[in-house]
Amino acid sequence: MNTKEKLARLGLNLPEILLPYEKAHLDKWAVVACDQFSSDKTYWQGVEQAAAGVPSTLNLILPECYLDEAESRVPSINRTMKEYLENGILEKAGEGFVYLERSTPWTENRKGLMVALDLEAYSYELGAECQIRPTEGTVLERLPVRAQIRKNAVLDLPHILVLIDDPEESLFSLLDGRKDEFEKLYDFDLAEGAGHLSGALVSGDDVLDKLCSVFEELEKQGDFLFAVGDGNHSLGAAKQLWNRIKEETGDMNHPARYALVELENIHDPGVRFEPIHRVLFDCDEKKFAEDFSKRPGCRIAAASTLEDMKKAVDNQSGDNVFSLGMICGNTYAVLSMEDSEAYLSSEAFHKFLDPWAEAGNCREIEYIHGEEVLVALGSRKGNLGFYLPAVDKKSFFGFISSRGPMPRKTFSIGEAEEKRYYLEGRKLIY
Repeated sequence: MNTKEKLARLGLNLPEILLPYEKAHLDKWAVVACDQFSSDKTYWQGVEQAAAGVPSTLNLILPECYLDEAESRVPSINRTMKEYLENGILEKAGEGFVYLERSTPWTENRKGLMVALDLEAYSYELGAECQIRPTEGTVLERLPVRAQIRKNAVLDLPHILVLIDDPEESLFSLLDGRKDEFEKLYDFDLAEGAGHLSGALVSGDDVLDKLCSVFEELEKQGDFLFAVGDGNHSLGAAKQLWNRIKEETGDMNHPARYALVELENIHDPGVRFEPIHRVLFDCDEKKFAEDFSKRPGCRIAAASTLEDMKKAVDNQSGDNVFSLGMICGNTYAVLSMEDSEAYLSSEAFHKFLDPWAEAGNCREIEYIHGEEVLVALGSRKGNLGFYLPAVDKKSFFGFISSRGPMPRKTFSIGEAEEKRYYLEGRKLIY
């Protein structure tokens, strides 16, 4: 079995990496994942101003704050992708993986490996036993607009982060020990103080064979290798489109069969799990409190300060009782829920929240990255903010294996600025 066959058995494919031409301004080319700052158009307007007149991945993506403009924006995105390919803005950097090292304002070093995953080894269907698994429930209604973007796209630009369970750090120890052998691809500071990013091409049968051996050992430890950390719906849309292409053409070698992702080790100290909070817009706080308190086992207790509220939530003991914090104007409270079937606070809370919201009791539920934004939005009149605890990394893979995907928007890998920045690409056409 040759190297590519070994990789294929593991659900991996060796991509032909595309990067912007040598004179491109990488700090303007690279922009943060499209699902960040979704409630803050001013952030994206600032990015647009900074990247005006130069090639940028901003012109190749649809920030989620503009999803309602998809019909008009997507054709322009597709045209620009073709222009960047035809005009030499994007160039071949070589066939291989990319070893990444990233610093952020919160961590000195976080390691990653850019690979192409085989969508034949992935499924978002509940209960599917496959090599690549989702970590949150896939909302099918959220896939069409993402599939619309990819449908006529000629480029695969990833913001997807996929986790591996490597407690001995065998994969990145191998890469770190040999990084002087790899061809340096880029080394630059990201915009807006988001940190530093360097990347090197990992190629050659010797090192790739050793990587295969590491993955094969990791495969023996559990019933799957890869857990989708960020970008579950983007990968789901790629899968949906691949299924359609496969059915229509029968071409099992089509480039759309694969998706670029960045692999990270869940045990890397630089991979920080942050909770994703909730904000309800245009709701009656008194009605919320009354309806929540009527639910068996649910209680609300006042908290003197924001710090007291956070401490109570972060230090909850478990034992089938789950807590989260509530922000209403300048007041704070701790919500507790008894639930013998739940494993997570978000799971217990959404049993109440989803039907309550669907009954028309609020205009919208927004999923919030970052405590500062949560407090700002939760403090506004007519809004309610909910502070959730972080997910335990140690039990993460075990949860996915035994329980399946977590409730949607349960956790985030780091703060918004720590998300993956668009940089590398690969062709989605021959």
